Amino acid sequence: MANTAKQIPFYVAKQGAGLTGAAAQMDFESLLLLDGTDKSASEPTISEIGGGWYKFPVAYGTDPFDAGDLVGVIDADKDGTNGLVSSERYIPVEVRLDFYALERLVNAMSQDKLTGDMLIKDDAGNTILKLDMTDGASTLDRDPGAPA
Repeated sequence: MANTAKQIPFYVAKQGAGLTGAAAQMDFESLLLLDGTDKSASEPTISEIGGGWYKFPVAYGTDPFDAGDLVGVIDADKDGTNGLVSSERYIPVEVRLDFYALERLVNAMSQDKLTGDMLIKDDAGNTILKLDMTDGASTLDRDPGAPA
């Protein structure tokens, strides 16, 4: 059971209008952890939503979102066929663990009575995020992690 993928949307305009039909021309120029670790080898696939909107999926606990927040730049015209100027072409994106925070407030959660691990689930019962519990001498730590 894996954490549910979050779809990260972004918009691309050409001369003020939404650029459509260009997902195949898009690629990550860079994709990094906040400490500078390069995660571009495991970049997600970009797909079109419509009207200039595009998206890519990431799930916490899986590459590239397996070791913390991500920042990146999408090249929306990697081969130069869309005729975008630089200010339209390069799209900054970020993926943060706190994107899951609202899910904790509005979705069901179950907790394992033996380990204390908690699973936040969507309406279909799919795991959105697993929170591992660690019981120490003076604290109870709750850490996000990938389900086993």
